[in-house]
Amino acid sequence: MQIRWLFRLTYLYLLIPFILFCLGWLRLIFALPLIALLTWIFIQLDRSAQPDQVTNYESRVTYYALLITGIWVLLSGVGGYAFQNWDHHWRNAVFRDLINYDFPVIYSSPARGPVKALVYYMGYWLPSALAGKLFGWSAANLFLFLWTWLGAALTAAHISLKIKTSALKASLLLVFFSGMDALGVALRPSDYPTLFPPVQHLEVWADKLQYSSFTTQLFWTFNQAVPAWLCIMLVLSSKKIHIKILAWSLCFFFAPLISVGLLPYLLIELSRDLKNVFKSLRFDALLASTAIAAVSYLYFSSNAAAQQRGFQTLAIKDVLMFFLLEGGILWLVLAPRLWRDPRWALTGILLFAAPFIRIGSGGDFAMRASIAPLFYLMLAGGEALFQTAPPRALRAALCVILVIGALTPMYEMNRSAYRTYQYYFVLDETRRAQPTSEPITHLEQAGALESIHPDTLVADDVKTLQFMSDELSKNFIANVRQSLYYRYLSPR
Repeated sequence: MQIRWLFRLTYLYLLIPFILFCLGWLRLIFALPLIALLTWIFIQLDRSAQPDQVTNYESRVTYYALLITGIWVLLSGVGGYAFQNWDHHWRNAVFRDLINYDFPVIYSSPARGPVKALVYYMGYWLPSALAGKLFGWSAANLFLFLWTWLGAALTAAHISLKIKTSALKASLLLVFFSGMDALGVALRPSDYPTLFPPVQHLEVWADKLQYSSFTTQLFWTFNQAVPAWLCIMLVLSSKKIHIKILAWSLCFFFAPLISVGLLPYLLIELSRDLKNVFKSLRFDALLASTAIAAVSYLYFSSNAAAQQRGFQTLAIKDVLMFFLLEGGILWLVLAPRLWRDPRWALTGILLFAAPFIRIGSGGDFAMRASIAPLFYLMLAGGEALFQTAPPRALRAALCVILVIGALTPMYEMNRSAYRTYQYYFVLDETRRAQPTSEPITHLEQAGALESIHPDTLVADDVKTLQFMSDELSKNFIANVRQSLYYRYLSPR
């Protein structure tokens, strides 16, 4: 595999969903010029590849990354071939509505009154939804599995290139990197989660505070995580400033909360050499980035749930304990190596401050805005462990932190493997329950995750979002009649 192809596939992977969004959610007078501009930029990016991007990349990157990430994505439940966690109820519903409804997805559009529409970060599903419109639900899920596999493999390849290690080590680092949730469970015992049986969801040990491991992100919110990982890698490792800006704007399209945590890293990259920034910045790429961010903002802001912002009061001792176990100890261990790097200081500030900020419902902001600083920590830890010969004390500390952290993704994968094995090899055909076919209006919150939707493999109770009326459905459905997006950009 060539490095040129790695970046070429990454650009296409991120641009194709937005192009499909333009065709389905924008008037042609806006969509066609923007698509033409993005096509032009892609061609220019490919032509201006750095010399080192044309040299052959190790072939084992492909072999190891594909094998490890393939098993990883299979266990995540994406595609419906293995056990799906509770969040898949909503993700399957979004996916099905993208297939069954015309673009843009509008559930009701009376002459007067509310226009009920899907307003969510659904760009990631669009290529697979297009396959579903052409070939049906099963083909759509197969395409979604392959699309997610490709994204995870590309991420592993970028990590391997960034920290100059083998694809095997890079893939394992991505899969098993996590905060030390198991230590939090031990220090703060409760009825749930516990360390035994090893199939429980350790991430919730601090109640509503959570920094998700990359495995948890894949298993629960793959539609935001996978494209954001690639955008983060482009911001942190690309040599061209216009690529960094374009990557951030695409991250905002796929996962706006993740892009909030990524923005300070972009600003640091811009501030490093302001003179060269203005000399090398391409006007066409800046125009496209601005258009992507503006269109995405107008679309997302038509959902009132996105307007819920504020601060929340938390006990400092609880936040400090959470911070230390969820990345703070690793951050401190890396201080002697990285304290001169402003990104290191920024990472500590973001990980400590994020729990106090609230956007939307629940603790979504902390869970999503933390992904960029956690990614930086993962790369920094990988570089310290694999790229150089660290002192024995540092190597020992890193290994202890990473091994304890690895328990979290292991529990997630154990739960999936346990429930998948039970479904295929323990339950016979007569005992396998089928998901309900009747539309529902309310979805009960998940309890013990290893016991949810018993005797079924997939979390698929919400057949469509059209009839949902509970609190969580407001994250997906909005009255868009008075929004600027609906009045000026929407094709309907």
